[in-house]
Amino acid sequence: MNRIGFIGVGAMGHWMVKRLLDHQLDVTVFDSNPEALEPFLNQPIGVARSVTEIGENCNIVILMLPDSQIVKDVILGNGGLVTSLSKESIIIDMGSSYPVETQKIATILRKETLRFVDAPVSGGVRKAISGELTVMVGAEETDYYEIEPILQYLGTNIRWVGQSGSGHALKSINNYLSASSMYATAEAMVLLKKMGIELNSALEIINESTGQSHSTSYKYPTFILPRTFNSNFSLKLLLKDIKMAKSLANDVHMPMLLGSSLVEIYEAAHLMGGENQDHTEIIKFLEQLAKQNLFEGEKSDE
Repeated sequence: MNRIGFIGVGAMGHWMVKRLLDHQLDVTVFDSNPEALEPFLNQPIGVARSVTEIGENCNIVILMLPDSQIVKDVILGNGGLVTSLSKESIIIDMGSSYPVETQKIATILRKETLRFVDAPVSGGVRKAISGELTVMVGAEETDYYEIEPILQYLGTNIRWVGQSGSGHALKSINNYLSASSMYATAEAMVLLKKMGIELNSALEIINESTGQSHSTSYKYPTFILPRTFNSNFSLKLLLKDIKMAKSLANDVHMPMLLGSSLVEIYEAAHLMGGENQDHTEIIKFLEQLAKQNLFEGEKSDE
């Protein structure tokens, strides 16, 4: 029987662990933030005190961590998984890491007779709760089929997309497209408002027309027009993914003209709005520039 370790139980990881528990899997969790572990203290689950303890007690370890450097530290750093996992164990990185770093880690782990899979997800908290995430897997094909039954508890659209790093590459490019449509829609909404066109009606028409996207059909009506801005995915993390896609283009010597502009836009929005912005708050950045507040229907004083 597989003993699953899960490191990183934040906004997404928390609900992914709940899905595994709902299917009676043997799970042990760890997070460097003790507050993130509190909801699991009275549940039928192991709560580890360190990364080493996860490695000593599990043969499959899922990581849901913010970036490649943290992933590298957890795996290869002092007390990292490489020193505590048994041979042939599998590490599954389900966060958004840089593909080149993923490939480097996979090469190191192969020499230690450990297996490394990148399996980033798309769908946000809502689909993490429902178990309907899209999972993009980069791995040896045999490793993919070994872990697929576990991934099926977390997602409904699970795809093997290629060798190590492929999943992380596809995820960063997917998020680049998402960021592009988010900002393009922001410009469209501000322009519509300035033209005196009612936004909900405009979105209904757009969503029956060729301008439709996930931003227009879901994010704007759910998080932006109601001004809730609570998608639980930060602008800072989306900026990281845009930069990642741009870096990949640089690595393969491909011009990415829109990508360059998009990095500058989201970088400026991050600087103006601060560390804790939801990514849907990109609209506020444009509202300030255009002096047009969508919610109040008045010129912004910000």
